[in-house]
Amino acid sequence: MRSASIAFVAASTLMAATAMADEGRFAGRAPQTEVVIGEDTYGTGDLTAHQVGSYQFQPLSAATPLTAGSGVSRFFTVPSAFAYATPMLPNGAQIERIEVRACDTDAGAEIRLLFGPCTMNGGLCALAGSVQTGIAAIPGCNNFSTTLAAPVIVNNATQVLFVEVRTGTTSSTNFSAVNLYYRLRVSPAPGTATFPNDVPTSHPFFRFVEALAAAGITGGCGAGAYCPDTAVTRGQMAVFLATALGLHFPN
Repeated sequence: MRSASIAFVAASTLMAATAMADEGRFAGRAPQTEVVIGEDTYGTGDLTAHQVGSYQFQPLSAATPLTAGSGVSRFFTVPSAFAYATPMLPNGAQIERIEVRACDTDAGAEIRLLFGPCTMNGGLCALAGSVQTGIAAIPGCNNFSTTLAAPVIVNNATQVLFVEVRTGTTSSTNFSAVNLYYRLRVSPAPGTATFPNDVPTSHPFFRFVEALAAAGITGGCGAGAYCPDTAVTRGQMAVFLATALGLHFPN
């Protein structure tokens, strides 16, 4: 079951980052409110695709509007124009790959996707990865993706994620969506132990026990103890699972 959340992203004074390439420079933007569908995903093994549809993107100005193509595709008719979106992903998620779903049948133009995190309150945006369909090529309709050189760890308290798309000036270069592929992580280990009696910082399960404690899933088995080698009863299992998954919230 998927849950909807509203993310209010203050991006009114985002400045151009010197690290950005000219074609993907981040400029000042007006505040945006985005309705985001949050993925109900579990586990750290698989990548989850967070999709930002073309109609969630905003052009830089009214003078460079996005034009509707076939289906849900969109494109620019003005050169050097770009559109942007500020997606919201789960805090602590690790973004590893970016992808644009697009059609490029123009040998003289291309579609470009740029992605990176921006600091809050008018800070700079750093380029984490980019995708180009390629000038002097006709790659057709496909999912064009790249793996980030360094994963981006989502920190919603201090950063705003940013995606930017450019197209050619005809319907032969259009895009329908951008996908951000991420996986969940277990929190890094803290410096001190919650259960120093039997799960000290040197314990092989220290990081994972601390994650359970910090999430409120366990309070241990006594003062300063977790009892890591004690069997779990069916009752204790019910507490662990129901607390971790937030099960059965009545309508």
